[in-house]
Amino acid sequence: MRVALSALQQRNFLTGTGRYVADLFRVLVARQRDSEFLLYAKEDQRDLFPFEGANGRLRILESCPSSPIKRAAWEFMNFSRVLRGDQVDLYHGPANFLPPRKICPYVLTLHDMVYFHNPGRTFYARAKYWQWYIRSTWRMADLILTVSEFSKQQIMKYIPAPASRIRVVYNGVDERFFAEPSQELRNRVRTEMKLPRPYILYVGRLDPDKNVDRIVFAYKKLIDGGMKDHDLVIAGAKEFQWSGAYKFVVENSLQDRVHFTGYIPSELLVPLYREASAFCFPSLNEGFGFPVIEAMAAGIPVVTSNISSLPEVIGDAGVKVDPFSVDEIAAGLGRILEPSTAREFSEAGRARAREFTWERAAAQTFQAYEDVLKAAR
Repeated sequence: MRVALSALQQRNFLTGTGRYVADLFRVLVARQRDSEFLLYAKEDQRDLFPFEGANGRLRILESCPSSPIKRAAWEFMNFSRVLRGDQVDLYHGPANFLPPRKICPYVLTLHDMVYFHNPGRTFYARAKYWQWYIRSTWRMADLILTVSEFSKQQIMKYIPAPASRIRVVYNGVDERFFAEPSQELRNRVRTEMKLPRPYILYVGRLDPDKNVDRIVFAYKKLIDGGMKDHDLVIAGAKEFQWSGAYKFVVENSLQDRVHFTGYIPSELLVPLYREASAFCFPSLNEGFGFPVIEAMAAGIPVVTSNISSLPEVIGDAGVKVDPFSVDEIAAGLGRILEPSTAREFSEAGRARAREFTWERAAAQTFQAYEDVLKAAR
């Protein structure tokens, strides 16, 4: 079997869907040695996906532009021809994209339906484009994969895809998040980010769906209630409408206590988790929620939302709160900062995270490939 996947829609640094592509491809290549895998990427992504072997190859499409708008146009005009030329048996669109013409059997991963559920999270034109595109192309998928039961229900709500054509395959967590980082890396995180005190951590994009404003509001409530020993670290790339939280920090003179780090490079992410006292992720809408499972793997007690996919992921291994309630977020943080409760959820979180492996995800994904090809014969 020759299978192609695409990373063309990803940025030149790895966030959620980019890491899904990278980890899935890496494990598929390692597990399924009797099959061949191609990963399409742009020139500026060459160093993001260094997973080549006897049966896995990074296929750089040098003519594909980096600009999102130009890239989308290039894909519409050229991608089908690339698939035909590479004579692939199956194409897996791992990030919401399928080519406009049917060349071979297609598997599509829809991670979430956020552009339908909350189009205001991004620019109007971008949201409308993705709504139109998904509605226009999902029917070409022989099978749709998604990453939670919540996302499956959202897909069936917003597009008329029957349950029989949707299969849930939960993401995994990279083993590196369970590993103990070196003291050198721990010290580097503290020094480079100027973090002398214990801290509460958030990792993720800074867009409205992530609810960062309410994290900051809840942190201020804890300070007003007498908490003096913990800072707040907001780690993630700045996105559309991100500045509300920063404005609140400035207006309340919290600049020395709330740290906006920007995007965290891969080598510093694990020590950043490990040095944290607690992890706060009260997101309003998640298809899966990579940061929650990563924090759990690192042994950090977690406060997260009681809505969307997050209860599926965390189970009983963390504190679930109403993400619209600043009081509940603050109370949840206060609870897991207590030493005995922190130990309890640290142990439960690591055990829960062990249930989410890329080996299992890759095996189920490859089974989907086989099922689609069998049905197409």
